[in-house]
Amino acid sequence: MSVKGLIFIDANQYLDLYAMPSWKTLLPGLQEQQDHILVTMQVVDEVNRNKVSVTAGFLASKVNESKPHSAAAPNLSPKIIDAVVVRMRERLQNIREKLSHDLLEQVSQSKDEVSKGLAGVFSQAVAHTDGELQRARVRKERGNPPGKSGDPLGDQLNWEQILSHCKDKPPLWIMTRDSDYGTLHAGKMFLNAAFYQDLTRLYESEPTVFCFRKAAEGLEHFVNSTGAKAERLPTPEEIEQINKEQESLPPNDWLRDYDDSAQIVLRLEDTFRMRDATRWMTEFLSQVNSEVGIPPPQTKG
Repeated sequence: MSVKGLIFIDANQYLDLYAMPSWKTLLPGLQEQQDHILVTMQVVDEVNRNKVSVTAGFLASKVNESKPHSAAAPNLSPKIIDAVVVRMRERLQNIREKLSHDLLEQVSQSKDEVSKGLAGVFSQAVAHTDGELQRARVRKERGNPPGKSGDPLGDQLNWEQILSHCKDKPPLWIMTRDSDYGTLHAGKMFLNAAFYQDLTRLYESEPTVFCFRKAAEGLEHFVNSTGAKAERLPTPEEIEQINKEQESLPPNDWLRDYDDSAQIVLRLEDTFRMRDATRWMTEFLSQVNSEVGIPPPQTKG
């Protein structure tokens, strides 16, 4: 069955993948629909331009989220507890630094799992034409959306390329958290009026266009509306989890990145956070005793 429909996903939506633990359930669904996704070179350049610095910012934001603490251990002295907590913090810091360095190196070389997963989608990126570039410049000079006055030409160029690729008038799905494309109200995205008028002139009739703030919802709507083959679409439960994670992300003027190694950091920190303090004591007491000069506690025979 021939699928009539075009998807445009802005750069920040791709960068959101790097910041969500559930990227593994969303990315395969995007890969499955890549033939219907319009990817511009501008989007690819923006993702590649920002992902290393975004990764560093994301990891930095996680440093203080979970630290070993002195949970109740009534049979151990406060001095021993404090010493063990110090050692645990040192160990966690070493783990963070090593994994962070490895992660940043992977992202800079596009060897991380998210970048490798996006490679197929990005391989179909289209470059702008001279006409699209000229129209984007005119749009910016006239102060028409998208884009801010001090920003580069990228947003206007994406807009013009979307219009060019809608020339066959397919239904259009836009997935963005950028207010230049749409406004969120009561949980629903409403398309920018100027963009709607541009599409109306192009279609010479009322366009069929959908705008989504969450990529998983937009992907599900596209599949249900077009009947596109979707064997790897996230389940309703997974979509709910993806939506929650994306809602928790900062505004999209804060670019982010994420990678499987960052998940390792979080899993380790979760493990340490969930462990009973007495288990920490058992693991590290032999090393701590010599440092604090206190003999190990006596166990009852």
